[in-house]
Amino acid sequence: MATETPTREAPAAGRDASARGSGAGELAREVSTLQASLLGRLHTEMAGGDPALFAAAAQRLAEEFGSVTATAVGTLWQEQGRASAPPAAAEGEHPSLYRPGQMRRRLDQLLECRRRYEQPFALVVFDVEGPGAREDGGGGRQTALAVVGAALGESVRLVDETFRLEEDALCVLAPGQGAVGGVQMAERLLGALDELERAGGLRIGISAGVVASPEHGDDADALLHKADEAMWRARAVGQPVGVGALGD
Repeated sequence: MATETPTREAPAAGRDASARGSGAGELAREVSTLQASLLGRLHTEMAGGDPALFAAAAQRLAEEFGSVTATAVGTLWQEQGRASAPPAAAEGEHPSLYRPGQMRRRLDQLLECRRRYEQPFALVVFDVEGPGAREDGGGGRQTALAVVGAALGESVRLVDETFRLEEDALCVLAPGQGAVGGVQMAERLLGALDELERAGGLRIGISAGVVASPEHGDDADALLHKADEAMWRARAVGQPVGVGALGD
């Protein structure tokens, strides 16, 4: 079961979240002020014209600014979240893998942006398997995770974030993506691992479970559970990638 290793939050976590919320609110107000200014100018320019045309133009403007606000706030929360994250990964892990405990905070941030600004995101859980991932005295499991972490770095976008869960499980959070984008990410990783096997003979397999919000809901625990179930269902039928059921 790919659940996150429990960690105890520091008292400063609440203050950090408050600071992020304050910054996001200020940014949203600035964008709203700009939108109101442009709407006023639009009304002046179209004065005496067809009210239906003005209403349509105002709606398009609102949709565009909604998308801008969601993207800007999501990026702000991400950058501020990274600033408060531990500066280095645990010994033996690839630097791109955040330590356990960071993922749940970031997931909660994305869900808040989803509820406020309707910005979707994908969540992909990976389980590392195969001969290259077996535990041994030489640190085979850590080596496999480092290899997968490096391959993920070439398979995800700059705004996507990779996290270590328990044992040999990883999770990627991808803002602005749906389930289709999550599947494409997993397929890129599979291709990268295939190339590594052909080049160096290190056989590492993965199973992936993909969900997205709002497609699969807006509850953090339910999303993680659905992603985990999708991963195991895919493995049971011999497929590398599974997508969460919409009706669960």
